[in-house]
Amino acid sequence: MESLRAYCYNLRMPDFAISAAGRRAVVAIDGPVASGKSSVGQAAAAELGLRFLDTGVMYRAVTWLALHRDIPVSDANAVGVLARDCRMALPHDAAASAITIDGHTPGLELWAAAVVRSVSAVAAVPAVRRALVQQQRAISKDGGIVMAGRDIGSIVLPNADVKLYIDASAEARAQRRLIQQQESNPAPESDPATEYARVLADVIRRDTLDSQRADSPLAVADGAIVIATDGISLAQTVAAVVDAVRAALDGAAAAE
Repeated sequence: MESLRAYCYNLRMPDFAISAAGRRAVVAIDGPVASGKSSVGQAAAAELGLRFLDTGVMYRAVTWLALHRDIPVSDANAVGVLARDCRMALPHDAAASAITIDGHTPGLELWAAAVVRSVSAVAAVPAVRRALVQQQRAISKDGGIVMAGRDIGSIVLPNADVKLYIDASAEARAQRRLIQQQESNPAPESDPATEYARVLADVIRRDTLDSQRADSPLAVADGAIVIATDGISLAQTVAAVVDAVRAALDGAAAAE
């Protein structure tokens, strides 16, 4: 897939998506690791005139706040309370995607090394996941949003106007992830075949963990439209998502 930045230069003006109920639509996008759901969701939201939320960013935000307040991320009870008591918001400007947490906008600090090292421990705490589900529902209550994650259509927003599942083979996803890693952190002396095997094994491991976890496992939600992205570009995938959303909303309106 081409870069999101390159794709967004070619976006046409947004066509605001309205649900059959007459409010701005709520679109749920799920998919396995490295499926491209976040890049696709962000670009599709821009074209549809909707806000975009990558729910994974919320776990980074809680991790950032814990580190900012010197709360040990190993203290499951403390980070659970933090996730429950903090307040997150998403700007109503459809072009903005910067999450705020307790009045702070961490921005690129959410990708700092300390956050990257600690976010998995925070995301593994059931109390954090439960608290963020409530935050995600609160953010979506006014509509006008595309929300991406791994349990959005099945757990977080089961009544979303449109539910999509972005899929790809483990091999295709491993190739995409490897390209991303090489672009951001080149390893000139590494063997490509060895690196690909390592990334593929990690993708398969993540798939197993995500699909078998007891709390909100990865699954295709009831009524979700599955979009397979093997061998197609970002632009083609975004077009498929936008077309699916418009078709679903048009069908719901016609049925009213």
